[in-house]
Amino acid sequence: MSKCVYCGSVNIDGADVCEQCLEPLGEQGFAPQVDVEMQRSLLHDKVVLLLPRRPIIVEPGLPVREVLQTMMERTIGCVLVVDEGQLLGIFTERDAVTRVGVNAEKFAERPIFEFMTPTPESVDVDAQIAFALQKMDVGGYRHLPVMSAGRIVGVISIRDILQYLARHLEVVEY
Repeated sequence: MSKCVYCGSVNIDGADVCEQCLEPLGEQGFAPQVDVEMQRSLLHDKVVLLLPRRPIIVEPGLPVREVLQTMMERTIGCVLVVDEGQLLGIFTERDAVTRVGVNAEKFAERPIFEFMTPTPESVDVDAQIAFALQKMDVGGYRHLPVMSAGRIVGVISIRDILQYLARHLEVVEY
């Protein structure tokens, strides 16, 4: 019997993959220990451990000027656009650059809903960090709203995940 270093389950000797997590068993001796621990943490730790920040919420009709001013004053990278408790969109630094751009003065009084990213991806507070990271990678997102029972409870950024990874890395001497 061999124990999987990824999930800890016991497998029959000679098996190629772990029956529990489907990770390859033959390569486990070659995987650096830091990578194994990091993978285990990403697969088991929940988004709640990233300590999602309280989101800044704006109404869809708020003028672009006010949203940009709020983002600058609070030094934040995104706001969530919400109407009657429903997440309609997200407005990020990227939206400010690509959709508003050099026309900020021209668009200053236009409503933010015209420039937001509609129906943004979100992640549940109890989802695995690996799931949030995968969503961010595939979608090219730097921010994700965090939900619980259909309600917005926070927002995470790629910086939060990088800080989480940095906390879990061990210094390895070569």
